[in-house]
Amino acid sequence: MTPRVREEWARRVAAEYRSAGVTAQVLTWAIQAGLPPDLLHLATRIVTDELDHARLSHEVLLAMGGEAEPVPLDAADLEVAGPFPHALVRAFCLGETFAVPFFAAMLRGTTHPGARAVVERVLRDEATHRAFGWEALDALLTLDPALVAPLRAAMPALVHDLRGYADPPPAPPVSPEERACGLLDHVDYAAIYATTWEEDVRPRLVARGLWSAG
Repeated sequence: MTPRVREEWARRVAAEYRSAGVTAQVLTWAIQAGLPPDLLHLATRIVTDELDHARLSHEVLLAMGGEAEPVPLDAADLEVAGPFPHALVRAFCLGETFAVPFFAAMLRGTTHPGARAVVERVLRDEATHRAFGWEALDALLTLDPALVAPLRAAMPALVHDLRGYADPPPAPPVSPEERACGLLDHVDYAAIYATTWEEDVRPRLVARGLWSAG
């Protein structure tokens, strides 16, 4: 396998493990905020999902010729930038909502058996994680409607955190072998980001008073 395949799967191991840490912190804040028990139980499940994703991604990395040692991860990467509403929106309402179409696109070209199984699992779970984000946000805004104004003010910066997908750095196109192993071209990320923003994310934010309708 090419070095880029191994680098990408190593990155996914770290990203999934980081997501587990983020979700654990979001769960703590959700308990403190008094969110409904069904959402708290779902957040608990998401922590387990993300840990599973990290483990499964590491198994793919090994199958691709990666090192058996743990993927390096700085403990500081597990720290979550608060406050709670911002972290919830950044990780779930934005991050997980964009992740669903990204992984759906990956799945269409992934033929490596191990990689395909993991992409299928992650895609299935990400849809649930996306739903958690929007339901938790709605519950939070119901508990404290005054959060709408500060969240709306913070939204451009939160959206900007994911702009790397919309304006990717130049990179060689992925090869057929890399595509079969679950990689996606940066230009594909950009196109999917643009469509998902216009057709899914922005309308949800507008409906909640968090983004201008114009």
